[in-house]
Amino acid sequence: MPTSYADSAQARESDRRWDLPNFGKKQHVDLFHEYTADNLAEREARRLKERASLKLRIGAAIAQMELVCPPAGGIE
Repeated sequence: MPTSYADSAQARESDRRWDLPNFGKKQHVDLFHEYTADNLAEREARRLKERASLKLRIGAAIAQMELVCPPAGGIE
């Protein structure tokens, strides 16, 4: 008479592992962070600096595109 899967040692071992506190749970350390006021101020300053840099880069790219293909109405 064959034994059922629930009676097998393999099933008991599997059940034992699933009952362990952290089995199958991944730690998402990178997703969560305790930000301090200093960290938030640094991030905001970095964001403002990146936005200013982005504005300059976009302006340079548009000027370069206008040299290759001037606007239909001409340069104003």
